[in-house]
Amino acid sequence: MAGWGDDPTLDELRKLVADDGWLPVKVVETREHDTVTIEKAGERRELRSDHIAFHRFVEGLKEDYRL
Repeated sequence: MAGWGDDPTLDELRKLVADDGWLPVKVVETREHDTVTIEKAGERRELRSDHIAFHRFVEGLKEDYRL
């Protein structure tokens, strides 16, 4: 996992979920990175990062959305 600095992927994920109405539908965690699949109006996107802050945010998504 990468360090604690800025993670543009995390910033994008937060904005998409909190502000733009995308819903997390799947989380895949590996030793190399975490991947979150989000969905809105039938469209799906995957966001992937090896950043520790991204990982911690994903942990919260898993709880909040029961993934």
